[in-house]
Amino acid sequence: MMCFAQIIVRYPYVVLMAITVLSSICLIIPLSLNKIPIFSDPQLGFETRGTVLAQRLTAWENLQEATKASGRFAVNPKDILLFRKVNERAKSKKKQVRKKKVKKNLTNAEVFIVAKQNNYTDDSVKTSNWKTLQELRRISMNEDNEHDHLHVSKDGFFCGTPDQRYSRIVFSTIGNFSLFTYQSLMAMCHIEYQLVQLKTYHELCDTIKKDRCCHPWSLVNYVGFLHNRTSCLGITEQDVNSTLALLQLCSKYYHNLDLTHDCSEHGYCQIPPECGEHNAVYNILHYLTDIEFLPLDSPSHTFLKESTVFLPIACSTKTIQYYHELEQKNLHHENVEVVAMEFGLKNALFDEYLVRDTWLIGSGGLCVLFCMWIYTESVFLTFMTITAIVFSLAISYFMYTLVFELQFFPFMNLLATVVAVGIGADDAFIFCKVWQSQNVERKSSLMRMVSETFHHAIISMFVTSLTTAAAFYASLISSITAVCCFSVFAGTAVIANFGLMVTWLPACLVVSERWCCLPALSPQWKNWENRLRLVRQTVDHVWAFLEKCLLMLALRFRYVWFVIFGGLALVSMVVVLYYPGLQLPDYAEFQLFESSHPFEKYDLVYKQKFWFERIQKVDTSIAGSYKLPLRFVWGVLPFDNGDYMNPYSKGSLVIDDTFDIADPQSQAWLLNFCRQLRSQPFYLSTLGPLLPNCFIETFFSWMQRRCIDMIDHIDRSPCCEIEHFPYRRDIFETCIVQAMSDMYETPSEYFMPGVAGPKFSRDHFPLIQAVVVEYDSNYTYSMSYSYMEQFYKEVESWMQGQLKDAPPGMRNGWFISELEFYDLQRVLSESTILAIGVAMGISFVTLLFVTLNILISVYAIITITCSIFSTMAILVLLGWKLNVLESIAVSTAIGLAVDFSLHYGVNYRYYSIENDRLSATRSALVNMGGPTAMAALTTGLAGALMLPSSVLAYIQIGMFLVILMAISWLYSTFLFSAILSTIGPERGFGQFHYPFTKCYCKKREMEPDNSSADTRASRISKNIGNNVLSETTLSTTSIVCVLPHSESHELEALTGKNAASSSTTQPKNLQLQKSNCNKYISTDQSPSATSDITIIMIDEN
Repeated sequence: MMCFAQIIVRYPYVVLMAITVLSSICLIIPLSLNKIPIFSDPQLGFETRGTVLAQRLTAWENLQEATKASGRFAVNPKDILLFRKVNERAKSKKKQVRKKKVKKNLTNAEVFIVAKQNNYTDDSVKTSNWKTLQELRRISMNEDNEHDHLHVSKDGFFCGTPDQRYSRIVFSTIGNFSLFTYQSLMAMCHIEYQLVQLKTYHELCDTIKKDRCCHPWSLVNYVGFLHNRTSCLGITEQDVNSTLALLQLCSKYYHNLDLTHDCSEHGYCQIPPECGEHNAVYNILHYLTDIEFLPLDSPSHTFLKESTVFLPIACSTKTIQYYHELEQKNLHHENVEVVAMEFGLKNALFDEYLVRDTWLIGSGGLCVLFCMWIYTESVFLTFMTITAIVFSLAISYFMYTLVFELQFFPFMNLLATVVAVGIGADDAFIFCKVWQSQNVERKSSLMRMVSETFHHAIISMFVTSLTTAAAFYASLISSITAVCCFSVFAGTAVIANFGLMVTWLPACLVVSERWCCLPALSPQWKNWENRLRLVRQTVDHVWAFLEKCLLMLALRFRYVWFVIFGGLALVSMVVVLYYPGLQLPDYAEFQLFESSHPFEKYDLVYKQKFWFERIQKVDTSIAGSYKLPLRFVWGVLPFDNGDYMNPYSKGSLVIDDTFDIADPQSQAWLLNFCRQLRSQPFYLSTLGPLLPNCFIETFFSWMQRRCIDMIDHIDRSPCCEIEHFPYRRDIFETCIVQAMSDMYETPSEYFMPGVAGPKFSRDHFPLIQAVVVEYDSNYTYSMSYSYMEQFYKEVESWMQGQLKDAPPGMRNGWFISELEFYDLQRVLSESTILAIGVAMGISFVTLLFVTLNILISVYAIITITCSIFSTMAILVLLGWKLNVLESIAVSTAIGLAVDFSLHYGVNYRYYSIENDRLSATRSALVNMGGPTAMAALTTGLAGALMLPSSVLAYIQIGMFLVILMAISWLYSTFLFSAILSTIGPERGFGQFHYPFTKCYCKKREMEPDNSSADTRASRISKNIGNNVLSETTLSTTSIVCVLPHSESHELEALTGKNAASSSTTQPKNLQLQKSNCNKYISTDQSPSATSDITIIMIDEN
């Protein structure tokens, strides 16, 4: 340590320059070699990788890719034969070079460019062609800008029919009013007029003709259209009643599927003519009204709560400017308002908001800057500390991209900035505080000051960084890509920050110390210094009163706090674990904005209230309308050999070399497997022919045909009835090609190609390298974790039982279905608990090595556990569900909450060696009550500053910080103090010691003390526990600052050779001691001049 101190003291500028160059290189190189991260798809990476189901899902995706036209497999053998013929023909014609005139048909201008294929160059031809291309470019640009083409449909009013590709807005009524009234429809008409009058609307809309946009597809426009009104403003109350009567008449045909979207075109629908006219009734019921309007069981229910308006603007990112214009409008008229929107730019808007709201994170950093400047009175140290924080993020990004070679950078990594700012400020305050405590007397050399500061501060900084980094790295056990990436980046940023704070900051302090001996500051700066000192004095007086209240409440009512907080902890455990419980997410899409945002309201609330969303969207997000498929795969191993930290890297197919479907035993077993499958309770019987679902059955039936065709007299041998099942290998490989070729020639009315069937190798034809058996189950897709778990375990257990009796060539089969979201839920529930356990274990070990007392460590872990459960209980009651971001918050909460208990435990550990538990608890509260309160207050304030954000991630992190800091401080201050004052160890009970600390103390005693007698007396009579507070630093995420100009209180208590017992006298008035450098140093005992993390591994006993 002394050698390193010598380097810092002798070459501070070299150290600063070297770190600056190194950090700059770490920032420039990755930005030069890699693209700047963009967040166009914020949900990318919110998937599982490496789990059993995740590997199967990845292998299934790769198998589907391999069966495409450019893949290595083919489902129709004729495709392979045709491909080979084309290749052979291309090779034979490759040597024949023919000259052809290239003829391009340019539809826009109907101009043909003929390039002369001569040996000479004709400048006139070049000029002509160039002019023609320029003219075509001009015409094309005019067409794009003017939209001078017709979109109008046969009805002559609307431009076609509504479609999901168009932007849409949802109207709703305020109060118990129906939208299908004349007053409500007129209010909708007025709001619609505001929508179409914006300038951007005319630039984006589809047009009937030049400068005339198509009409929006809205309920009020359809009422006007059905009654020949040119505008919605011209409709009458009679028109509304007439339209409602028509809808009541025709609604039953819509629900019975007799009324379809093409009834007006084909005319074969068995419905009244007026119901199919212009498809108006179908479009109104299907697209524009909610599902509760005119239901099948109650056609007289005419109350309409929500209605959709389709704008003639395509869903795209180009609508972002139009959306911003709508934000400035009051889309409300009488009892009707706009409640939701869908413009197809949710991800693009999130990317914009993510950058825009970074000022909220910056506001926390400014808080740190301001407070640091106030209390250090040094612009230089303030600037250099923030520079170190930036450098730590740069180094972390360098390690992330080039050392760890992680190519995916999720948006959640930006949240590590909050951690870096808090950790950097904490470490800076610790180091500055210890430095000032060494600098009070100015009797030691600069070398000795740096060495002593290292000795006392590095342990505190290391423990803070270790607990926080361990909490982040513990999330690496998660199988979710985004969570793992965040844990690597955040944990590395914490470690990089620690490295800079023990190199960069000491060099800055040495430089600052040398500068302090320069001529006196200007009068203007001295005026600022006096103002800052006045603020500090005010804080001192306020804290003196609050300290008395804190001691009285914490100790006098310790049994009350024991009961109250212990009971709250038990209730919180019931809330989290039993009822209502920490729920898993029930929505497959990740929420990006707060719930009140119109885009989120559409996805979360109104999306499922319209028939076109429910019927047209047939993917797995519709619970209750999608039957889970039963897919069984052989020939491909369920391995994911891609990069788990990169969602773009899915690896490649891993072929099962043992797979052999041509073996007679495999044929017989697969046939029996399909028959057994159809007898299972989870199998759903399906009407009609199932030709490819279990191809071995279809192949078996196909082989029963006669050997001589009765019509064409074709000899089909050996692929006919003369062969007996199971077939010989040569017969199977020959006949399966013919059978599958014939199957794909079956008319589409009887055969619809799917994913099931054999997959032929293009390289080793006619080898079958994979087989898929697929049927439907009687389970419907659900977001319920327990329901999907029951389905998976039931089918998986049956599948594994069947594989036990399978021949060697079929034993590596596996089952898969639509289980992506279920696997995400399972990983969130399991990995979060495991990460909490790992982080708690590391925190316990850290506490044990710091305090060297197992009882204090156990009590601290109990307190931390109670505070975590109480925090989670509040979040559960606020409606939080265990999604990806919440999982990170819960696992990192331990690293943030452990600091308070650690500080109290370290102080109690020292004072309990020679005092009883009550006196030791009082001393710990006196020393640490102020700094922990300041840390909790400022960190909570930093979280509160993020609440105005529009990004849900920022809001949740801010809310989490506010709740966690409040709960952690209350539990550590009151519950932990109650435990220590009641059953805590006293008079050195259970206290261990490091052997080298005794040696160090003896060595210190042997060293001569060159200070004067007055100085020694002053040093002994320092306010060690005399109702003063120990040094202040923030918790690991605190965003406030400290007064580093106070003397060494906690340091004296932990490292001084003479330690007095604590008492409860009031703090003395501020005293100013003038140093040799004409710099006044305050010896106040304010909470801002104290630190909540000073852990010194020195034992005087």
